[in-house]
Order: sequence, then C-alpha cells, then structure tokens
Amino acid sequence: MSEKPEKKKGKKKHKINLFSRFAAFLARPLLWIVYPTKILGKERFPEGGGLCVCNHFTPMDANPILCRLIKKNRHVMIKGEMFKNRLVGDFLRAMGGIPVRRGEADLAAVKEVMHALRKGEKVVIFPEGTRNTTGVDLQPLKNGVALMALKTQSQVIPLMYYNKSGFFKKNYLLVGHAFTFDEYYDMPAHEIEDTVTALMREKMLETRRELIDIVENYGGNYKKYLAAKEGQ
Repeated sequence: MSEKPEKKKGKKKHKINLFSRFAAFLARPLLWIVYPTKILGKERFPEGGGLCVCNHFTPMDANPILCRLIKKNRHVMIKGEMFKNRLVGDFLRAMGGIPVRRGEADLAAVKEVMHALRKGEKVVIFPEGTRNTTGVDLQPLKNGVALMALKTQSQVIPLMYYNKSGFFKKNYLLVGHAFTFDEYYDMPAHEIEDTVTALMREKMLETRRELIDIVENYGGNYKKYLAAKEGQ
C-alpha cells in the first residue's frame, strides 16, 4: 500500500475578524475629523501599485493617506510592538497594518511588503524608521526601503507633511511626483543601495520644499500656487 505524500505546512494567513473590520471602517472617517489634513496635489497620485514614502511625526500620519488617497488594497508598515495585544493587532491589520520588528532585519515584513507591491497594491512606509522630533526636515532614511521598490520595480510616491498633526489642528500633506529607479534595475542591488536611498531622500526633500512654499507663500492655496507657477 503506497503512502500518501505529506502536505507541506505553510504559514497560515492571519485572518481579521469582522468586528475589527467594522471598527476600522468606523475609525477612518472619525480620525479624519479629529486630525484634519488638507491634501494638496491629489491629481499627482498615480493609479496602480506603488511605494508611498512619507515623513513621520505622529502615530496618526498614515490615516489621511489610507482614508483619502488609497481607496482599496492599502497597506502600511507599523512597529510590531503595537500588535502585541490581539484585539489591537486585529484592528491595525484591518486598517492595513503590516507589523515590522524594529532594530533587526524583519524578513517576514519585507516579504509581505514586496508581495503587495508585486500584486500592484500600494504600501505606505515611513523610511525615517521613527518619529521625527529633531526639528530637521527629514531624518536619515533606512536603506532597505528604496531596495524594496528597486527589487519589485515599483513606482515611488513621495508624500510630505507640513508639520505635526494634533487634535483638530489643520495640517497639510503634499503629493509629490512619482518616480522609479528604472535606470538602476539591471545593476546589483548591493552596489547602488546608497545611491537609490539618496535619490529617494532628495525626492522627498524636494516635495517638502514645494510644500513649504505653498503653505508659507500662498497660504496653503494649491490652485493659487499653480497659477503663479504657470505665470512665471
């Protein structure tokens, strides 16, 4: 009698319960009201998948992006400590959260992000790796973020906040111009890791400088800003 081949046991996909999904559905508009953010340059936000890279001030930074820019198939990397409680973890998963262990190479999180990108979905990452409390425009970026976009040949969409969000405090978020690392696709990743990271950083800072110009010289009026640029 022949033996039946053993089935390979793969890692079970985490299932999100209906309560967490419903809580996330209710939370999105509520958080939008509590943390009002005016999104500028929405017409720049491209269709299809891509890596959304953003500066980071508060735990609420992902919400305007997930609520108002990415309509479906949205993901965001969140520090793994937030998922320790099962109920909270399920809620964060329902909000699109991908847990990542900080301070180490979390291959499971990287694989999940790259899988989403290859499926043509959007992933939000804060490449500074931690909240910015230093007062500088942008802290040093983690090299691995650019490599995920490089290896999946994904477009990168820079998103930049004007300042720290607060309860009922108006803030601004600017969508920068999407770009790719296409000129580096055929090069060994380890040789151009610093180069693509530096390029991503410059694109984010470029978006940041544009946002400061819009807010401080045009009162946050994006149409007025565009009209002035066309007239130059």
